[in-house]
Amino acid sequence: MTDRPTDPEITDLEIDAYIDGELDVERRFVVETRLSRQPELAARVMGDLSVRSALRMLTQDRRPVPAGLADRAERLAQPQKSRWRRLMPAGLATSGLAAALAVWMVGFERPPAYVSYAVASHRIAMLRADMNSQIEAPRFDAREVALNTRIAMPQLPDDWHVTDVQLFPTDKAPALLMAVRTDTGHRMTIFAVHEKTAAPEHPDAVREGEQSVAYWRRGDMSYALTGDQEPGTMDATAEALART
Repeated sequence: MTDRPTDPEITDLEIDAYIDGELDVERRFVVETRLSRQPELAARVMGDLSVRSALRMLTQDRRPVPAGLADRAERLAQPQKSRWRRLMPAGLATSGLAAALAVWMVGFERPPAYVSYAVASHRIAMLRADMNSQIEAPRFDAREVALNTRIAMPQLPDDWHVTDVQLFPTDKAPALLMAVRTDTGHRMTIFAVHEKTAAPEHPDAVREGEQSVAYWRRGDMSYALTGDQEPGTMDATAEALART
């Protein structure tokens, strides 16, 4: 299991439940708020979420695993046995497919740390949007933002409408989160931070819990587009956005 700092408000069991999607909205908000303040913990939790998503995808492929690959993977997986069993869906922990995943994970690269901020900020923005007491701020002054944060936002499609703009802290620099709604009713957020990260220049998308996030970099700017659509759809949307 991932090592985590002791916290009187959030237990290991709650974080495990968060990863498994079993918390109610109120407790998810508490966990996500704490994660937004602890980037190292957030990165590890997002890594666990990525592993679970990968395992779910692999359960859809029931082709036999070559014996040599399974044997090699079984040896690699031994030191992490307890962690894999917690993350694996029922019935997968003892299969050759689980062993093969260990080999695959050796070369698996997690998204840059800022992506975890993007996902947590997206969830907070969606929560704000559904609360009558929270006033959204749709006005966006690109010049003012650039002067104060050095953040440059991509040009939005004509059918995207800004519903909220907020600044969020990260461990490196302030980040801007812009919430948008399309003419077709899809809600997404664009997260931007002036930081030269390890994000690819062409967007890559992953599933993080109930959301998909596509992330990319342009020079010293790093971006993430988060929404409820499938990773492939978010990736294609981000590709178009990255070209603007």
